[in-house]
Amino acid sequence: MWSSTGTHTVLLSVTVAALTLLQGCSTLDQRWQQFDAERRQDIGVKTKDYYLSEWGKPKKREQSADGGEIWTWEFSGYGGAQGWKKTLIFTPDGVLKDFRRDYWPKETG
Repeated sequence: MWSSTGTHTVLLSVTVAALTLLQGCSTLDQRWQQFDAERRQDIGVKTKDYYLSEWGKPKKREQSADGGEIWTWEFSGYGGAQGWKKTLIFTPDGVLKDFRRDYWPKETG
């Protein structure tokens, strides 16, 4: 027979495991919302060097009107039916200033 303390420990472990699994089942839109939240925290903090080391070389680099840079990473799969584009805008001294992103196809309903 289990003690009530042992039962509580097992229930807590099962609950934590279930919540961990559920977090992995977030919708695509929820994952992009998380991406947005993380990038908002990075503005004014993270630099081009950080993104080069974390994300690798961007597919496209452009100069912005203020002397900064605009970097874009892209992914496309399933013959172009799915994909994403992440664009980061940096200040002239290389600090993240803004971002944009898009993904397709969008989830419906």
